[in-house]
Amino acid sequence: MENKNALTYSYTPGEVKNLHILGRSPLLQDGSLVMFWTASGIELRTAACEIRAELEADYSTLEPWVSVWVNGAFVARFMLEKGRHSYCLFRTLETAAPYTIRLLKESQAMSGDDDHSLILRSVTAKSALEKDDVFLPTEEKKMNIEFVGDSLTTGEGLAGAPGEMDWIPAWMSVRGGYALATADMMRADFHLLSQSGWGVVTAWDNDRGGAMPACYEAVCGLANGAKNEALGSKKNWDFSSWKADVVIVNLGTNDSGAYRSNPPKRQADGTMWKLTDLNQLRQGVTDFLRKIRKNNPAARIIWAYGMCSFDQGDVIQAGFDDYVRESGDKAASFVRLDPQSLEVEDERGSRQHPGPVTHLRAARKLCEEIRALQAKGADKT
Repeated sequence: MENKNALTYSYTPGEVKNLHILGRSPLLQDGSLVMFWTASGIELRTAACEIRAELEADYSTLEPWVSVWVNGAFVARFMLEKGRHSYCLFRTLETAAPYTIRLLKESQAMSGDDDHSLILRSVTAKSALEKDDVFLPTEEKKMNIEFVGDSLTTGEGLAGAPGEMDWIPAWMSVRGGYALATADMMRADFHLLSQSGWGVVTAWDNDRGGAMPACYEAVCGLANGAKNEALGSKKNWDFSSWKADVVIVNLGTNDSGAYRSNPPKRQADGTMWKLTDLNQLRQGVTDFLRKIRKNNPAARIIWAYGMCSFDQGDVIQAGFDDYVRESGDKAASFVRLDPQSLEVEDERGSRQHPGPVTHLRAARKLCEEIRALQAKGADKT
């Protein structure tokens, strides 16, 4: 039966004792938490018999989705209504042994929808404990891993049937994604920075505005519009506030598509442009690695490529090798990932993207590389 001695307590995220914040998620002055990126959100540990989250969502065309995880298990995934609403994350009939809850944003930051936003306004707990005793320390993480990528890091195609081809947030999911799997295998904290269709020097359609390196040093530089700017999207990210032990970059697939099969595109300045010189991609890889190292002086850096195909892998690896040769960086490595062509019929994702089996193969390879770098005790000098 339900615990009749339970009281209801409400907190802003900033008031939640032992709250673990996931992703580049800034706290606002009123204690609310902005969830910009894929897999941004919170983790908390509690013995309360009910936990609710008050979420404020907005969008014009591309709605936010979230997922709920309890003790590492996926238990719910749903689209959010516009406005400010309370959602039950988990409840038991009686106060139970402590359990760990994660609330994660499933959809990516949306560069194409200036109204897209998600804010955690409050957390409500029903518990027989004293208010200050409701939340316990979360498990200590073994390392911090930052992932930078495109739709593969967003998890596009990990929800929906293989035949689905609409480009909608419903088919994006962190569940089964290589990034979350890698982090969980390594017992790591994680930040994901990703945007479907974007690349190193250009987006899939030859839009040079779709380059992830240009956004890397901001909190969420691709979240546009007055609302997102007011929430802090364009502010410089403080790399000292969360020091990555490993930075994993999985970019280049969309540059390849722009080069291979897509026509020139009119740019923001009115000129027409197409990626026709792969030396630009090679140089872009080198330049981005320099930027990552500048901001993460103690991190191990891994450039991973090949989940869709390895068609421009030699060019990307050449750019990586140029960086290592010029910098002498011994804490950087290149990993070739297994392609989705290895999938059988029931393993494929939607939107012609890799399914969870390919993502799991990638996660295992990345974990092997992280452990190998750890074993070597590699540093950048």
